[in-house]
Amino acid sequence: MNIEQCSLDELNVPEWNATYILRPDLLVLTSSLMDYGILSPLVVQKDGMNVIDGSQRLRAMVGNKHLSEKFVDGVPVQIVDCGDTEAMALHIQLNRGRGSIVAHKLSRIVKQLKRSKAFSVEDFSNRFSMKGDELELMLDGSIIKHRKVPNHRYSMAWVPVEAPPGTVEKKEPKAEKPPGPDR
Repeated sequence: MNIEQCSLDELNVPEWNATYILRPDLLVLTSSLMDYGILSPLVVQKDGMNVIDGSQRLRAMVGNKHLSEKFVDGVPVQIVDCGDTEAMALHIQLNRGRGSIVAHKLSRIVKQLKRSKAFSVEDFSNRFSMKGDELELMLDGSIIKHRKVPNHRYSMAWVPVEAPPGTVEKKEPKAEKPPGPDR
């Protein structure tokens, strides 16, 4: 693997980029970049210097004055010589292959970190962008229960995509009233 240094202004986020990061997660990423730097190189398409993997790290660095200054000499990148189709496929593979955080498992980790006394409430807020109410939820864990979707009756107001047939309450349509004399 050949790792090179590239300046932030050389890199582009392609319009086909399919990743998005919520502001709280961007704050966590920014904090991580400030504390630890770039632990894994950005993956970049040779033609056009399009970021295949690492666009959110790039967004964090470009959008934060302190990070822009920290990485003024450049960032580590792995350049891949591929066409757009292969770059898009690799983008999907790398991002889908990471998975996502499972709430009850995250709750276990947060509880363990809290028990260790190595992290204060302020640390959870600053490092993980986890405010008081979310931290309480993670520590309590009562709301983070496995719900058996097929056994739960959902109202018409909210139907999860995964809801199997028969889990939605069906209401009989209201009978129409005959028109009044003023209609």
